[in-house]
Amino acid sequence: MFKQVTLENFRTHKSTTIELYPVTLLIGNNNSGKTNLLAGIQRLCNLVRRGNPDEQISRHVNAARDLYPHRYRLAKDEEPISYSILWNNEDGEINYKIEIHKSDRFINNASCKERVIIKLANNRIPKEVTSGYNQPTAILALREIIRLDSSLKETEKAICELFFLSFDSTLSYHLQPTFLKQMVKDNQDADRKQDNEVNNSFEIEKLRIPVCLNKTGSNFQSILQHFKEKEQRIYSSFIAKLRTVDSSFIGVSYDSNQSSLIWEFDLGRKGTIEEFLPHIISDGFMKIAAISLLASLQNPPALIMLEEIENGINPGNIQQLMNWIWQATSPNQDGFTTSQFILTSHSPSVLREFNQHPDHVYTVRLDKRSRQSDVRNLNTALDTLVGIGAIKDDEVEYETEENTGKQLIKIPKYQLAELWYTGTIG
Repeated sequence: MFKQVTLENFRTHKSTTIELYPVTLLIGNNNSGKTNLLAGIQRLCNLVRRGNPDEQISRHVNAARDLYPHRYRLAKDEEPISYSILWNNEDGEINYKIEIHKSDRFINNASCKERVIIKLANNRIPKEVTSGYNQPTAILALREIIRLDSSLKETEKAICELFFLSFDSTLSYHLQPTFLKQMVKDNQDADRKQDNEVNNSFEIEKLRIPVCLNKTGSNFQSILQHFKEKEQRIYSSFIAKLRTVDSSFIGVSYDSNQSSLIWEFDLGRKGTIEEFLPHIISDGFMKIAAISLLASLQNPPALIMLEEIENGINPGNIQQLMNWIWQATSPNQDGFTTSQFILTSHSPSVLREFNQHPDHVYTVRLDKRSRQSDVRNLNTALDTLVGIGAIKDDEVEYETEENTGKQLIKIPKYQLAELWYTGTIG
């Protein structure tokens, strides 16, 4: 489970640290830096994947690709982009950091430093492994160094490998109805080839299904067809969830004549099932369907990042949508979640669903002068507002978490939404 992430000098994030929970919400106005924060996490994931010695891809860092396009524009030349992440499971904890520097020592003018601190649950003494600190390098080499390090125990190597594998299933989505309906087809031959590749990848590895969905959801119809034909358990869960939103929904079937899924509804005419092509279905229902499918997966990604989940969705359905997401992150028997979500929003309809978890929310705004994203925890902000009298003490409830001793400040949903509307928070 990912516990904390820090970005330094990445786009608008000069120095940002957030705790990660089963569900974490970033809420702020447009152009505040929410997407940049997700992009930073995704960038870290991509770098870790490239550092896998088993993959036939270049492990070199490149200034034109990995440094200059992403560095905070007001950073000094000697300041690196830095990514740090804290992760744990029942066996222990991993603290990983990577820095990308400008360097004249290499042709591509970039070098990298990597460091991992391994702390097993049954060992109080952590171990540190580094790359690029003693000898400058332009190669993402830490993962290979760990494998070859004879001083590390097999249990230490194993937890590191699990940590790195978590990045293989960290995915970011910005679901768009036009793509979800597969209405965008710039090249039909290429699309047919892609559909075949998608179907083949389903057969090879079920874990690739979230990857095949693509950032915008462009393969959603093909994936749904696969579940209907091959994964009845997941498909049944998907249907049950959607029927809580629209009880007239029956399911989907494939029409070979039109080479398209057909969406089926019972509109009350006895003995008649009404059929609709995807482009007829409302944008909001299609987006809810895609999120429902993600929440129904048996092998979900370790971390799912969803941008602006409220777009196109009736505010009355947001609560149901959030219930699915909370259920998908339920802890296993060891107390760890198998999947986590990071959501972005600028809607009070989403914010109000976190009134019992204010510490899971971060407000994001852009400082116009420094062009830095200011990221603050909502629970801390509420505590400040109570302290200065902006929120009356008798209007809030205090609760102390057993495990951490953290004091949570809980206020009614309507009041939380009102604080957002008035600009008091955010």
